[in-house]
Amino acid sequence: MTTAPSAEFVMERLLQEATREFPGWSFQRDRSGWTATHGETRLTRPSLAALRALLRLHRGARRN
Repeated sequence: MTTAPSAEFVMERLLQEATREFPGWSFQRDRSGWTATHGETRLTRPSLAALRALLRLHRGARRN
């Protein structure tokens, strides 16, 4: 029988994925949610998933 990974392990993996997907951005978690920082730009959302979705939009807008 296998055991499910801990929530801490899962969050660490998701954070690693975010770091790979968005090089140059740093991610921090606090009571208000997650914040991504790149230079002077700071984006905050209540979840890491919401923050990654916003960063995808932000990245797309910057390319156009």
